[in-house]
Amino acid sequence: MKVRNAILDEMEYQALARKASKLARSLLEGDLDYLDSVLEMAGVGQGLVGELWNTDFHVFGEITSDTDHLPMKDVRAHCSATMLERSDRELRGVIVAYKDEVRIACNSILAKYQYV
Repeated sequence: MKVRNAILDEMEYQALARKASKLARSLLEGDLDYLDSVLEMAGVGQGLVGELWNTDFHVFGEITSDTDHLPMKDVRAHCSATMLERSDRELRGVIVAYKDEVRIACNSILAKYQYV
């Protein structure tokens, strides 16, 4: 049974590494679905490294905390135009503020996980 668990753990690790690489590439390419991608990257990071503090995934935890009040992609259809305008304006500011940190983190994540 322990062999099976080790195999499953390795398979899960590889799946998370592939997902982290995919999200990192997406975030480097542009801001499409930025908020959803950042939140997902924070979750993937927790799966890979546990606590995000002082890791390549730390910035995604920070952004997630800073934007937890903004509507995610699946909720936007239920929001007023005014709320979406305010939220989008705030999100653009977050993207600009964290752009360099996200770029550095994504490049580091790709260096570590893209060939796993």
